[in-house]
Amino acid sequence: MKPIQLTMTAFGPYKDTEVVDFRDLKEHRLFVISGKTGAGKTTIFDGICFALYGQASGEDRTDTKALRSQFADDAVQSTVELIFDIHQRRFHVLRQIPYRKQGNKSDTLGRCELYEMKEGQSIPVVDRQIVTEVNEKIEQLLGFTHAQFSQIMMLPQGEFRKFLTSDTTNKEAIMRKIFKTEPYQKLVERLKGKKEEAYSAYIQEKQMSDTILHQIPAKLPKRESILFNELTSEYPNYNQIMLGLHEEHLHYTQQSAECHKEYATLYKLHDVKQKELYSARYSNEQCKALATRQQELTQLEEQAEEMRLFKQQLQAAERAAMLEDLEQQVQTNTVELKHKENSYKEAVEMLTTANQKLAEITVNHSEQQAKERERTVIKEELTQLKSFLPTVSGLTLQLQEIEGLHKNVKQIDSQLQRVLQEIEKQQNIITSQKNEINELESTLEEYEYFVDQLSAVTDIAKRVKHYHYQQSVFNEVDEQYKTATSEYERSTVTYEKLESLWLSNQAELLASSLHAGEACPVCGSQEHPAKAVQTNEQQVTKREVDEAKKELQVKVQYFHVKQVERQQLLQRLEIIEVEFAEQHVDLEHDYEKDQLELSQKVAVLRKNRETLKGKKVTNERLETAQETQKEKLKELQQLRNDRNSEWQTKQALYTHSISTIPEEIRELSDLQRKIKEKEQLSERLEDAWTRVQQQLNEAINAQTKLESRQQMEKQAVAEMEGKAINSKHTFEKRLKEQGFDSETMYQKVKLAIDRRKEIQHILQSYEQQLHTVKTTIEELMIATEGKQLVELDIIEQQVQQAKEQYEKALTVYNQMEAWKLAADDFYKQLEMSKSRIVSLEENFGKVTNLYDVIRGQNRLKISFERYIQIEYLERIIQAANIRLRELSNGQYELVRSDRQETRGRQSGLGIDVHDAYTGQTRDVKTLSGGEKFNASLCLALGMADVIQSFQGAVRMETMFIDEGFGALDEEAVQKAIDTLIALQQSGRMIGVISHIEEMKEAIPATLLVTKMKEGYSKTKLILS
Repeated sequence: MKPIQLTMTAFGPYKDTEVVDFRDLKEHRLFVISGKTGAGKTTIFDGICFALYGQASGEDRTDTKALRSQFADDAVQSTVELIFDIHQRRFHVLRQIPYRKQGNKSDTLGRCELYEMKEGQSIPVVDRQIVTEVNEKIEQLLGFTHAQFSQIMMLPQGEFRKFLTSDTTNKEAIMRKIFKTEPYQKLVERLKGKKEEAYSAYIQEKQMSDTILHQIPAKLPKRESILFNELTSEYPNYNQIMLGLHEEHLHYTQQSAECHKEYATLYKLHDVKQKELYSARYSNEQCKALATRQQELTQLEEQAEEMRLFKQQLQAAERAAMLEDLEQQVQTNTVELKHKENSYKEAVEMLTTANQKLAEITVNHSEQQAKERERTVIKEELTQLKSFLPTVSGLTLQLQEIEGLHKNVKQIDSQLQRVLQEIEKQQNIITSQKNEINELESTLEEYEYFVDQLSAVTDIAKRVKHYHYQQSVFNEVDEQYKTATSEYERSTVTYEKLESLWLSNQAELLASSLHAGEACPVCGSQEHPAKAVQTNEQQVTKREVDEAKKELQVKVQYFHVKQVERQQLLQRLEIIEVEFAEQHVDLEHDYEKDQLELSQKVAVLRKNRETLKGKKVTNERLETAQETQKEKLKELQQLRNDRNSEWQTKQALYTHSISTIPEEIRELSDLQRKIKEKEQLSERLEDAWTRVQQQLNEAINAQTKLESRQQMEKQAVAEMEGKAINSKHTFEKRLKEQGFDSETMYQKVKLAIDRRKEIQHILQSYEQQLHTVKTTIEELMIATEGKQLVELDIIEQQVQQAKEQYEKALTVYNQMEAWKLAADDFYKQLEMSKSRIVSLEENFGKVTNLYDVIRGQNRLKISFERYIQIEYLERIIQAANIRLRELSNGQYELVRSDRQETRGRQSGLGIDVHDAYTGQTRDVKTLSGGEKFNASLCLALGMADVIQSFQGAVRMETMFIDEGFGALDEEAVQKAIDTLIALQQSGRMIGVISHIEEMKEAIPATLLVTKMKEGYSKTKLILS
């Protein structure tokens, strides 16, 4: 990520809109942010961090609302905007701080927006411009969370030292955020939950087992046995209890078999006594039944006379029933005759009414027939009115058309007036434009001359500027040449001196090994009259001579390079001076001032030329528009004449047509109303005539039908009178035949059919009951022959005693079976519970061991999460030591501490420092302030390197460091600067907040933050 432009409004100490454009740094990638304490240097870092993540850069500034400027106007909302590049794409992020305006009860919400800037357009890169989606997209683009960004790309004031000196717990929290090891922490929490679940299941199963033990005394009777001896002990043995349950099961199985045998014997005895009781009861019941049946027979014989009378009554009623149909026929004919007589009377009355109605309708028909002439006249008038309808309708359309034409003529007149005014207005503008064009053309007569002059002066100014630049380069190279010459001469003297000393030392060494009579290894002589004498001069090694020679070679090479470079520059300057002399160029003259004056003059003329061009184009457009308006004027005049002529013609035709129509119906609405009135009157007359004709026909038809009905009803009455008389004679004849002297006697013996059936059923039941009783008595007398009533109390007592004995035996047997099943059930439950307890206890042990290992409850006090973090820490320390050795001149090197924290606290992430001068390793907290700063800076840079190596596609092109250099001495500051320069050369932009002068002087770009007397601040970029 590379910041391009930061814009802060009402943010921190910046009251108004403050813009920091990093593009103004140009080629300077390393810059200092300087200013007085409290001016707002750190706020620049806060602004970048807030724009990206919605949070400030330091942990002590977590309240975003506190970032709003106290100097801001109430109407201005605090806003931070950042334009940044990443992966050759440019983005624009905007965030606002919610705040509450004076007088409001709720906060004014802040915006949060992210766009990609492409081809001059801002394209949203999230579906919804909300905080969560923008934050997620920012982290996706940068590849860093806020915690990672604060530890790698932006090192807040004092906070990046925390990682160096903090204990294991704090480092664990920091690395958890940076390297996202939260899943391993959550793994511990999940295992803790698993452990608690396993322990809970184990305890629950133990409690279940204890509950089973407590239930045993309630389900099994206490007796002297292994089971109850074990249950009463303080610590029951489960194996002994299960052995005791097995013994109980065998005991009650044996007892159950014996009880079942006793129960079967007693049950058979009860069965014998029960059958004897049933036999005695049956014999007694038969004797009692015989006596009961004999009493019933006596009662039935007493009812014999009553049954005989019922039989006589039934026979008489059946004879009368044979005459019921004839009686019914007589009654029916009598009713039907009465009905026919009533219908005849009704027909006579209806015929009288119909004759009266026919007379009335005949009179009405004559009246309507007399109106035939009136109906004819109205039809003729209606036909005439309808004949006027097309003409009147046409008059209305003609009038509308005439009015439309007249209106059109007036509209055309208005258009003609407007076109004439427009032509006049255009003519005035054209005249004015032509005057201005003439004036501009006169001012542009010298334009080409000044352009040529500007080109020539610009060329000379560039060449003179280039000459002065070459002159400064020559001066710089000349100084470098003089320095190289001096160093070359000094290195030559040093080398020659060392070489002479080394040769002298070698001669002395050789002389010390020569003895008289031995051959010299150089000349072969065996005599050595003048051996070199050993002196107290400096001893020089071959390595020192070689190093001096190498240094001399480097100096010679550098001297020759600068010599050639100086000569080339000198020749180039001489050539330029000759060219300037030939062209009469004055090197002391200010050609840039001439260039500026000519540029201003040419700019004015060029602007006039563009203005002239625009005015000519405008004038041409106006003339074209004026011609168009003149053509339009001709067309409108012709159109006006045509429309006026058409209007006058149609007006004359309308006047002629309206004279042929009566005045009262010239309006279409009046004519239509007249037609409607005539149609309604004609309709009423026709409807009345049609209706009276229909009524007359209906009355005649009704009279004819009623006359026919009267004759038919009269004939029907006569026929029904004969039929009634015949049926009466037949009924009286049959009465005598059935033995009835009179109809009164017939009515007396006649019974309803239900009563006849009832008497018949009584007689049949009596006969059947009598037969049944006699038959039963005969059977019972045979069955009870020789038998008497038996006493049942003794037998019932014996049966009851047998029953009580076998039920008691059954209860004992069932109890034994229940105890047997209970013992077996307890045995199975405890066996299953024991198996589950063993399994759950084993699982609890495994989960507990794994939980203790993962959470760091081990010998080394290292959790699984810290075990992972140790690998990251080792890599960070390895990367940090590369720079720390350089900054400390090889004295210090960071190492991960193996010591355990005090009081059993978690360990593994401590950092010690190894001192190469003393050979000892000690706590980093023992370092001085400046040494801690160097170590912290190297550790932060090492962390950045490690994270970048893990984040494959992430490129860190920017780093900001807040404070810390004040604790360093001059040499340490220089080395820190060298480190920052090396980082800059790797392609990063580096911003440093610092107060020390050495830092400001060494870094050519400074972002100066000035606190105004009103209290708010301003920024200014200074390039040296």
